[in-house]
Amino acid sequence: MKNNLLKAMTLFCALLALSGCNKEGTRPSQNGNEQSSRNPIEQLRSFREQIETFKTNPGAKNSETITIDDALWDIENNFNLSFSDAESYYSQTKEHEFTLYLPITTDQRALVSDAVNLYFQVTEQARDAYANDGFSQKGFISLSVTNTEETDGLLQVTFSGKTGERSPYNPPIAHVDGPFGTDDNWLFAAPMGKCDDPDIPSGADEQLQEHLYAELIEPYVETGESVRNIYIDRKRFIFDGTTYPGVYYTTDPNHLCIEHEYMNDYYYTERQIITQTIPNQYHLEGYAPISIAIEGIELNNNALTHRNEIEYGVRIEVSKDEFGEIEDLLIQQ
Repeated sequence: MKNNLLKAMTLFCALLALSGCNKEGTRPSQNGNEQSSRNPIEQLRSFREQIETFKTNPGAKNSETITIDDALWDIENNFNLSFSDAESYYSQTKEHEFTLYLPITTDQRALVSDAVNLYFQVTEQARDAYANDGFSQKGFISLSVTNTEETDGLLQVTFSGKTGERSPYNPPIAHVDGPFGTDDNWLFAAPMGKCDDPDIPSGADEQLQEHLYAELIEPYVETGESVRNIYIDRKRFIFDGTTYPGVYYTTDPNHLCIEHEYMNDYYYTERQIITQTIPNQYHLEGYAPISIAIEGIELNNNALTHRNEIEYGVRIEVSKDEFGEIEDLLIQQ
């Protein structure tokens, strides 16, 4: 998520000199929540049985088909069940996008064998990205289908995988009037530091991320010893100061300091967007945030803002005896 130290400091100096910086836009967010009558545990169980069948008999084909929606749901949610660790704090994240193809029939269905084969391809692509993401204490956060396009009997499927650097996490101390006190005057992006101490390798974006994580995500729902939490039907939303009012946004590169009173204002605004605005706007019943990544960026018009990438999921419990623990993606089964 965060630029490395050299890049960030270069940005800082460039901004102070009123010169141009790297430009970054925002990706469109997903649109809402599609209701489904599926039984998620039964569907996960069924697809895992199909995976094991085709591992035992590679290349096997049969005439059994499933809908395209079910095929993509199976692939995304079985991958996240097997490999994703959403219940960790990540100080940095990276996104990895890749495109694969699923043969489909004229009635918008796919062979189960082709769906399983696509799952194997997805796993290999994700494993390669994960192995080369540059993180040392790595974790795979989430996989999602971001786009589909049908062409000549093939469904082009774009996947996005998010990996991250696991980081020791100490919940910040809250204050009476808000999480930020009089000593919390931060420059707009990490690692620029505090307004009066640029040697501290943090920034307003990272501080907001940590405090929102502390309140909205951590601690996780406790489970018994025989079960674990998984998060299905992942949805990702991206917003910044051009999307909703009250998110940090400025066109003045000479004033990058955010005083603690304004840090609290931005904190409460983003908390409301994450917990109320987006769930109400997109009808996210039963969803909860599972990942929060905030990054200070420059827009194409040279304005500065905080890019928020929020991932939601529906929590369910699964048996460890049946579904196992989270697997290491780098270890091929």
